[in-house]
Parts: sequence; structure tokens; C-alpha cells
Amino acid sequence: MPETGLLDSSTIAEVSVETDAPDPPWEIAEAIVQQVTFEVRVPQARRLLPDIVTRSAPTYAKIAVIDRADSPVGAYREALLMLGCRAGMLPAQYVVASIVTTEAAREATAAHWRYLPEVGAIDFERGAEALRSTVHLGEGFSVSLESALTDAAAAGIVRYDPLLVVQPGEEGAGALEVPTEHEVREAWMARGTSVEYVGGERSSVWIQLRSHHPITGFVAVESQKTDVATAVVLPGG
Repeated sequence: MPETGLLDSSTIAEVSVETDAPDPPWEIAEAIVQQVTFEVRVPQARRLLPDIVTRSAPTYAKIAVIDRADSPVGAYREALLMLGCRAGMLPAQYVVASIVTTEAAREATAAHWRYLPEVGAIDFERGAEALRSTVHLGEGFSVSLESALTDAAAAGIVRYDPLLVVQPGEEGAGALEVPTEHEVREAWMARGTSVEYVGGERSSVWIQLRSHHPITGFVAVESQKTDVATAVVLPGG
């Protein structure tokens, strides 16, 4: 039997923020995405996964760091911590936490896509042979990714599962998909991407979902089109 998450979805707070940012769809002309996928412990993952979705097998998480050169609210960076899951038959990545680098991006993300990032600093250093990003999560606490740019790959090799959020509704909590089209122009496979944790308390979700076994990673240069969040029909819904 598939195992559902253990997080009581009725306790998830509604994300309701006003913004002056333009409505979706948003078209981003150029973004650099660095993503790593890794196995995480099952008990910790299930505690952070809502009870209306099921965990992946093996249980994995992803960190994606995105450098957006432009957007309707200006250039900004985002770091996403996600858990692999299924919403009915839909393979998805549930947003556990997010950091963005501007207040405008925070407000727009919350208003349009119904998850609430924190505002923080993200360093992004791209060289000829490697890309290193560092997400600053608090005083003395950071998570860094380092990926080699030596293994160029066909653009079609990059695949994304839908981004998923859970929000309350009139008939109880429901799942929402954040539909994004990715047009990849350049890609590098980076299976050896490293994840480095400095500091952090055990209470942090970034520590609870820390990497225990790397699976794969990639870097992509792409354009993006993100539309309005849409409801996902779950079994029995």
C-alpha cells in the first residue's frame, strides 16, 4: 500500500498575500537552474508531507536554485526545497520551503502560486567548469550546491515534475499544481553535485531533509513560462 504523508493537511495555513505584480502567465526569458536530487529518511519525509499525497519510493528530496535574469518583478533568485510525491497519479514535487532574494518576488509568489517564501540571500558563482550556489538560511546557517559543467547534455534530457502546494479550501485541503513550461537551451548532467550544510538546527526542515544519498543533478539554461496555480483532482475528490 502506498504510504501517505503524516502532516495533517487541515493544519496548513492559508497563503493569502496581495501584490501589484502582473497576473500569470509569467514569461522568463533566461533562467539558470541548478538542481540536485537525493534520498532522505522516510520518517522525516512523511512528517513533512501532507496526508493527502503519498510519498515517493525511494523517498527523495530536491533542492533547486534558480537565477532569473528577468521577471515581471525584476531579476531575482530562488531556492526550493521539495519532496518527491504523488498526488493521485500525478508525480510531483511538494514545496516544503523556499527562499527568494526580493520582497517583490515573495509577495508575487505567495499571491499567484500560493506558497510563501522567506526573503534571504543566495550567492551564485558560475565559472567555466563549475557552478556553486549558496543559500543563506540564517545566522551561520547555509546550504551550498556545487555542480560540474563538464558533461554537456542534450536539452531533452532535462525533465521536471510539476510543483505542488497544498492549501485549504471550502471542502477541505486541496492540492494545487504550479504549471511551468521549460524551454531548455543548454544542459549539463551533474550527477556528482555535492550538497554542503554549514550550521543549522535540527528543527530546520533543510536539516531534517538533508541529503543521505545523492541520486542525480543537472544544470540548465532555459526560458520559463509559469501559469496560474490549478487544482489537482485527487482520488475520491
